[in-house]
Amino acid sequence: MNALAKLAVVGGLLAVSAPNFAQKATPEQMGPYANREDMGVFHMQTKLGSFKMINGEGRVDFSFKGTLLVSNHTDGEMRVVSGNLRKEYSKNNRTVYTGQARVILTGKWRGIQWFGSDLTAVKYGKGFVRVSGEFDRNMKTGFYWFEDPAAKNAFPASSVISLAIPPPEYGANRNIKPTPRKGGAAGGN
Repeated sequence: MNALAKLAVVGGLLAVSAPNFAQKATPEQMGPYANREDMGVFHMQTKLGSFKMINGEGRVDFSFKGTLLVSNHTDGEMRVVSGNLRKEYSKNNRTVYTGQARVILTGKWRGIQWFGSDLTAVKYGKGFVRVSGEFDRNMKTGFYWFEDPAAKNAFPASSVISLAIPPPEYGANRNIKPTPRKGGAAGGN
């Protein structure tokens, strides 16, 4: 087989497998919430920005530099996987941390709020998230996406956007079969 034919075969295989890159969350990302139908996956990546997750439940795995506020966290744990995170304040079910770390948080919460730099985050769960980006030295604000990394959206600069997780699906439910009706002017029995 000549080089051109091999290249055509490899190109065809890549084209066929491209839709498989838009995958659901991995079992590690889902944690104890695996395969819950009311939850979805959400990714964020920015050099400079902030987010607030509101009324959430699930598993959040993120690495960052900056300040983190966790409020009313229940039914789970917060684990520092790597780095150095220092507790600055803890009162009224609110705890503030500063530093650079990779954190995995599971459970329910009223709010998880972060601002700083070098964020990479994956959330598998439900709730709302507000994101805001700032321009870095390369004039980029960062990105967020749901399941498909090819469908990245830019963090808004100088504004805030609120997103539901999982994202709402508008339109007809394709899993419902129509129920035949009897009688009527349309010629039913």
